Amino acid sequence: MSNVRAEIERKTPGSKRAHERSLEVLGQLAVGTLAMPYPIYIRESRGSRVTDVDGNEYIDLALGFGPHILGHAPGVVVDAVKDAAERGFQWALHNPYQEHLARLIVEAVPCADKVEFCNTGTEATMFAIRAARAYTRRDKIAMFDGGYHGAHDYVMVRAAAGSPHDAPTFNTVGDGIPKATLQNTIMLPYRSRKAFDLIRTHKDELALVLIEPVQSSNPRLDHVEWLRELREVCRESGVLFLMDEIITGFRLAYGGAQELFDITPDLATYGKVMGGGLPIGAIAGRADIMDVFSRGAASPETFTRGGPRLPGVFAAGTFGGNPISMVAGTAALTYLRDHPESYKYLAEQSMRLANEVNRFCQSEEIPAQLMSALSMFFMRIQRGGPIQSARDIDPSLKAADDAFFMHLLNNGVVIPGIHQFHISTAHTPKDIDFVIEAMKHSFLEVRKEGLL
Repeated sequence: MSNVRAEIERKTPGSKRAHERSLEVLGQLAVGTLAMPYPIYIRESRGSRVTDVDGNEYIDLALGFGPHILGHAPGVVVDAVKDAAERGFQWALHNPYQEHLARLIVEAVPCADKVEFCNTGTEATMFAIRAARAYTRRDKIAMFDGGYHGAHDYVMVRAAAGSPHDAPTFNTVGDGIPKATLQNTIMLPYRSRKAFDLIRTHKDELALVLIEPVQSSNPRLDHVEWLRELREVCRESGVLFLMDEIITGFRLAYGGAQELFDITPDLATYGKVMGGGLPIGAIAGRADIMDVFSRGAASPETFTRGGPRLPGVFAAGTFGGNPISMVAGTAALTYLRDHPESYKYLAEQSMRLANEVNRFCQSEEIPAQLMSALSMFFMRIQRGGPIQSARDIDPSLKAADDAFFMHLLNNGVVIPGIHQFHISTAHTPKDIDFVIEAMKHSFLEVRKEGLL
């Protein structure tokens, strides 16, 4: 890999200098999930491409970790943001733009009677958990191994290595998370019927079961019947069911996984695509549950109605519902609503990319998998059979993984260091052809280096 690194360094002296300067003043470079075998610094983007500070252009599959379903800086969003920015950024007073975006969400999403906006996906799941606890007056939540629901304490856990697949225990992701916090978290086995037994066992303690309808680290579409049964188990047990659609919402279909799978949860969380590329988060759900937000904003006495006080939660952030994010999201969702053919195109190009790369790896006996669920992908080089859950991911070929990333970058294609990537409507068939050939070439280069 030393030769390819040297080639990239010759092309990217500006990125190297920017990286060295950033290390002097930043505790963390952007976000932890951005970690890449070689960092490039981007100065601009348009459509399917990004350009680094040295002027090198790449086909981008990172796509901001998923928001840019229309590609970078689509005209409909840029025009809306320019127009809104001329009128001001943030007022801390009511604005009419939240209603416009909320109505689009309510019309598109099966579970959505009402919507609460915030700033990020992390805030969305944090506030949704708070709402579920208030509504049910129970404290425990349950999530699945391999799932990701943001960076707040209650969900920063992963299955412990070696623990049983059907009864996973868990450790925190990093330090600084109080053990007492995690006494109210239960981990469930993904795609296992044993999860149903655990929910029934703990139903009197559980406020909420939350799940990514498609796990970003394990994208697949062969688990729909299991998801439907999970929904019924939660309903029978009196436990609220949340689908975390921060990544899948408006990406798998206009109505997200709920529309694609015909499953209606009690609550759902959103971000990514819904913001048109700007920071955003949202909780959507049944009106009786969502009303805890309006009651949390009022004085307790207002909602006693002569009896016990009804549950209310506090949820706030200075930039939640800000006009710039609202108009960007409205522009993006309006375009997707009015152009349903976008989803057919994404499905066709995604299937072609996954099928051709996987056929090549099989014919060349390269131990790699390109997993996909429509326009969501996860690439991994590893030994063994198919990945059934995130616990099957084997890091023993990390050197080959890193080398693949470097060769792909050197060939003009960017994928994020977390192995998850996406395509957009801005990626043309020629772009997809280029990516396929770049991946094939990169695999062969990694094998030449003796890493496979």
